[in-house]
Amino acid sequence: MPINPAHRLIQLGVKSLGFDPGPVDGWYGPDTHLACAALAAQGPITATPWAVRTLNRGLAGLGYMEGPGGDRYDAATRSALGLMLDADGLPAASRVTSPAPIVPTRPAMRPVQTRSVMRQGSTNKVIDTFMLHCAAVPGDWHLYKSNAEIVHAIHKMHTLPTSQGGRGWSDTGYHSITCPDGERFDARPWQRSGAGALGYNTGVYHQLMIEVDTITRTRRAEDYFTPDTLATTKRHIEEISQRTPITRLMGHREVAAKLCPGFDVIDAEWTERAVS
Repeated sequence: MPINPAHRLIQLGVKSLGFDPGPVDGWYGPDTHLACAALAAQGPITATPWAVRTLNRGLAGLGYMEGPGGDRYDAATRSALGLMLDADGLPAASRVTSPAPIVPTRPAMRPVQTRSVMRQGSTNKVIDTFMLHCAAVPGDWHLYKSNAEIVHAIHKMHTLPTSQGGRGWSDTGYHSITCPDGERFDARPWQRSGAGALGYNTGVYHQLMIEVDTITRTRRAEDYFTPDTLATTKRHIEEISQRTPITRLMGHREVAAKLCPGFDVIDAEWTERAVS
């Protein structure tokens, strides 16, 4: 699992509450999971307000608590810790929320009349779908990072070996990344199938947007992303549509039982070519 600053807070809190999570390095590995499970089963061995507050901040950073949490190990902490354990440490935006994938039912978009096509993967499949994603990071994760550092951090999350907390992929999973100030970066070459959604990677252009609030439940896009991020992404949808016949716009959650990207993608809010 990728290194996450919220996991480091959880490790610090769990360690101070009497359980050994292994190295405090932000990687949610087997030792951290076992320590969290022991805490959930037994309760704190030594409880200080700082330790509980640190644990709660980590759980909030993953999206399992509303707000920063207090300094008491109470029912809210136990519930959030249980949800995180059930998700094997994944952020709330990434965890599976139902046992079966959702069948995409998004109505088609009217494609731009163009002779141009973008073909992807070894089968040369035409890219006809544009999929939106969130980063599933704490809402303050982007602070004090340059845009280049944000893009590099995402790349490391995806390409580091699993033994070092990464996913072990050959490249960033998304084709494009939009930062909170609206600057957009190309990532994985669009000619290569992405790694954004299991079973929905070839023929799909994957767009990542960096959220500025921790995603805990389904809300509106503007609740999690800046106006600049949304405006840039809308422009990029049209740019890609000029190069290949995009007929479907969707969020990751439409093909996987997850919160990502944190909102329902309503075509008419993103393009004038939506089919009513």
